Amino acid sequence: MKFQLFPKNKSTKKKTAILQVIAFLFLFLLILLSIACVWALREYSNISLEEILFYLSMPLQGTARGFTRDLVLHVFLPTAVICFVIFLLAVFPIKKVLALVTRKHKIQILPLRIPVYVFPILIVWMVLLYTKGNGLLDISGFIGSRIHQSTLIEERYADPSKVALTFPQKKRNLITIYIESGESTMQDREHGGVSEENWIPEMTLLEEKNISFSQNDLYAGAAVAPACGWTIAGMVAQTAGIPLKFYKYDNHGLSADNMGNDLVRFLPGATMLGDILEDEGYHTVFLCGSDFDFGGRTKMYAQHGHYDIEDYYHMLSVGKLPEDYYYGWGFEDKKLYAFAKERLLELEEEDQPFHLGLLTVDTHFPGYTCEICENWEGNDTYKSIRCSSLQLYDFIEWCKAQDFFEDTTIVVTGDHVSMDKALYDVAGEYNRHLGSSSRFVYNCFINAQVEPVKVKNRKFTTLDFFPSVLAAMGVTIDGDQLGLGVNLFSDKETLSEELGYDVFFDELNRKSLYYDSKLLR
Repeated sequence: MKFQLFPKNKSTKKKTAILQVIAFLFLFLLILLSIACVWALREYSNISLEEILFYLSMPLQGTARGFTRDLVLHVFLPTAVICFVIFLLAVFPIKKVLALVTRKHKIQILPLRIPVYVFPILIVWMVLLYTKGNGLLDISGFIGSRIHQSTLIEERYADPSKVALTFPQKKRNLITIYIESGESTMQDREHGGVSEENWIPEMTLLEEKNISFSQNDLYAGAAVAPACGWTIAGMVAQTAGIPLKFYKYDNHGLSADNMGNDLVRFLPGATMLGDILEDEGYHTVFLCGSDFDFGGRTKMYAQHGHYDIEDYYHMLSVGKLPEDYYYGWGFEDKKLYAFAKERLLELEEEDQPFHLGLLTVDTHFPGYTCEICENWEGNDTYKSIRCSSLQLYDFIEWCKAQDFFEDTTIVVTGDHVSMDKALYDVAGEYNRHLGSSSRFVYNCFINAQVEPVKVKNRKFTTLDFFPSVLAAMGVTIDGDQLGLGVNLFSDKETLSEELGYDVFFDELNRKSLYYDSKLLR
């Protein structure tokens, strides 16, 4: 039995073989993309192309172990099996196998004998895949937005480094709590949500007792602007007043991008909340139950405010977790709040104001159930949402009983809306990250030092939380705008109110030379 890579002295057949190999690789790619799209859109329907490209450009370090496992089992493994079967059928058709058994046939690895008619089939397949993807992700709109330019950011951006900020004589402490996928939509219709049952009754009670800005007469929170709809992008929006627009560039051989890959500086031209608080002498700390490196979050908070990052790996290193401890994305919210209480009591003893940031994780799709809620009725997503509301309320009640509470402002917001399609399809109100949708991010300002001019029937996005947080701390903001965000406590119109969601979002989607040259570099 003799193996040949190519037929001898037959260049045309060699070229044909190369083309067929290219066709096979193209087929592999199409199969991979098709399976990946079906899986991703089934599991993570509420996702934008901007977000997909963001995460494709960064390592999987820091993701939940279950996510990596599911990606391998549901995408890569089926693709490999299908392509392996196709390869075997191409190389070893039935006749060749029979001949091999009788030892009368030479096995010729290439060409793969892929019929010519496969090429138009692949092209049609690619067109159908693009058409389906375009309908779901607006690929053509994404491409068009990168071609057409906008001057909105250049014209309307209020550089925080140049805006006069006046802090009160006695500076207030700040606690910011980002509830993973926390949205006001989780409430019942009576309170501005979409279901018959209120999934977050304790969080609704916090809204009723404090300040919560709304799109209507009830409790419909903030819209999500373009490139603000995933965790790190939501944090950028709420602490810098700008979207996290996709980019990757090479500057004189130094790789720099906002995906966390060999990052030189994270949005070096932007002035963020952490920068402002650091300049005012605050001790800044951030607690998170996952690997904070994921998505470039560590770089963002370390470079803008020099935060003490206390994430999953930090807790392991200081012995607060057993060496083999790992649940969900790291450790559950029950432990996060326990660690936060310990840290707050330590910060209270210092002679400087503090900012403690928290990012919960249990409600990240598909939901993690801890010992508090694991025996409740319902699926994991529902149980994690109910549990998150209860734990948040208990934590706020604990804070209210502490000596530091009187001098502390607490702001609770969602980082973005949920990716869970099924939960909101049941309610019949599922929409994507659009300002005109019924999906809004939760917000609650506790112990605010200023009364808002107008709370209800506002048009606003998470970009507006940036100046509003400072205003709630009693900071006077000249012009009531920072970045693209407007102080919601003031009588100034937000850019969403002034321009309307459609115009504002369309302009944000477009390429901005000012953003690229002044904020990214």
